[in-house]
Amino acid sequence: MTSESKIDKDKVRNTSSQFLTRNSVTDRVATKMVEHLMHHYHHHMCEGDVDKPEDVLNIEECDVWSSEMAKFDRETMVHVWKVRHGSKDESDLAAFKPIKELAEQMLRADFLVITSPVWNFSVPYALKQYIDCAVQADLSFHNKDEEGPSRPYFTGRPLIVISSSGGKAPSVHEDYVFPFLSRVFAMCGFDDAHRVAIEGLAIEDKEKCFERAVEEANCIADKVVRIHKLQLAMNE
Repeated sequence: MTSESKIDKDKVRNTSSQFLTRNSVTDRVATKMVEHLMHHYHHHMCEGDVDKPEDVLNIEECDVWSSEMAKFDRETMVHVWKVRHGSKDESDLAAFKPIKELAEQMLRADFLVITSPVWNFSVPYALKQYIDCAVQADLSFHNKDEEGPSRPYFTGRPLIVISSSGGKAPSVHEDYVFPFLSRVFAMCGFDDAHRVAIEGLAIEDKEKCFERAVEEANCIADKVVRIHKLQLAMNE
């Protein structure tokens, strides 16, 4: 969702790995949270100067299950490696282009929202493939060099993970979704990580799960906007 405005807009990136239905509880929670984030941001950042919240925040959605999503297979990996080592071959550059675009799109986001079901204690393969495309050394983060180890181009941006599972959450030692996502995106500068875990969808009333999750998600949205406002004030 985009809208033209005379003011500079921050961006919310919603990376979705929900695919069974567009009306899933996880998808609905993410939609409500982003709406709340927009209105809360508008209230705190614009002081009534802008008529519509969507004129302040630019929402970009990425469906990792889309047939148009870039694939990071063996052939693509070889092309990317060649470009990183100086190749100007047209086929290499053509394969590298969508990878570069995904990385740049991610880094434009001021807030990153990821929705994902829990599959076998982890994330679906489509979300992992998106990460393998978008998270690239010297595109998404500084690769290790003589100045030090791998490091992000910036720090302090929020990551909000909305995960769902049919049963109750596994023990902390068996939960790989949030630890994995928070670690990999921290490397790209999204190191203020938050999670909304929607549990028990197969055994509890889905609407009650939805209501609890929306309340929790909105509290997180309020928090990240307040922190973002403080960061902007400190940089003035």
